[in-house]
Amino acid sequence: MEGRGAADGRQPGSSSIGADFAAFRSACPLKKFAQPHSQLEWSYYQAGPASDANPLVFLHGTSSTAAAFFYQVMSFSEKGYSVVSAQYPAYGGPDEWCKGFDLFLDGLRYRTVHLVGAGLGGFLAQHYACKHRSRVRSLVLCNSFASTNAFALRAGTWGSLISIMPTAFLRQAMQDTLPQAGFMEIRCKQAVDWVGQQLNDLSGEDLASRLNLNVNGSHVGPLQLESHEITILESSGDTMVPEELRRQLKLLYRGASFAELKSRGDFPYLSRPDEVTLFVEVHMRRFGAFAQGPSVAQVDDVATDKGADILRDPGEAWVDAAKPQRQEWKNPFEDDDLL
Repeated sequence: MEGRGAADGRQPGSSSIGADFAAFRSACPLKKFAQPHSQLEWSYYQAGPASDANPLVFLHGTSSTAAAFFYQVMSFSEKGYSVVSAQYPAYGGPDEWCKGFDLFLDGLRYRTVHLVGAGLGGFLAQHYACKHRSRVRSLVLCNSFASTNAFALRAGTWGSLISIMPTAFLRQAMQDTLPQAGFMEIRCKQAVDWVGQQLNDLSGEDLASRLNLNVNGSHVGPLQLESHEITILESSGDTMVPEELRRQLKLLYRGASFAELKSRGDFPYLSRPDEVTLFVEVHMRRFGAFAQGPSVAQVDDVATDKGADILRDPGEAWVDAAKPQRQEWKNPFEDDDLL
């Protein structure tokens, strides 16, 4: 596939994100899932083997769509993983969203999943993990947060008017939340511009729902996941997530693995997709989910070349994340409830 950008090792700046996405979409069409007994419909891209016991599900942020993770869908499917990038319809709150997502996973026939959520998608993924622990094998949170109280405080009375605002106003409000032009790496600017274009495909109901979810003043309950089942990815420099929420997330999951990306900006999975793919793959290897082919040996080399570090605990010293982990021996005749 031509124009694949970072998926074949080239920097995404070697061709435009739009050209890469057009090539991806021609090979991987958008699918739909109608939620039973409702008018709601999920959109998603799906690739890779259907029989994989470790499916990866990506969840976008407030201003994105399922297309936001097309580089990862392409790359992981080529490595032999089953991968989905899902776009959720309009829901009134996190609890309603969790019920809909549960039905969506049922529709895909996924018993358990590894969730990768960015921004609002990571916030909702944490809610789901609280309610459906048995279906979530692990979490990767990219530029995400565990509470929307800070957003609610900033929105003030404006937040209560979202449901009655015209679509054009909501779309402009969403555009205004994106990072503004200024001193910004060209790849980050391209990512912001492309995400802004994707906003034109969202309905007024979608826009209102996402803004409401983002300013509803709720927080995530206690997770039952083990610390090794959570990885936090964070762009270097400022993002749309306030610093207080970034600190709060790291304190909440102190034992989790933490990686500060070399990428700057809010959409590293578009501006430097190879770096995000690398860390998600390192995360997946903890669960015995290894890529097929030469990438198994290359993942450590790529990590070394990038000089990317991972922090096991945000309060401890930096340690190298990409060292291969010895697989734990397991009795092949022992039943595994997760498989």
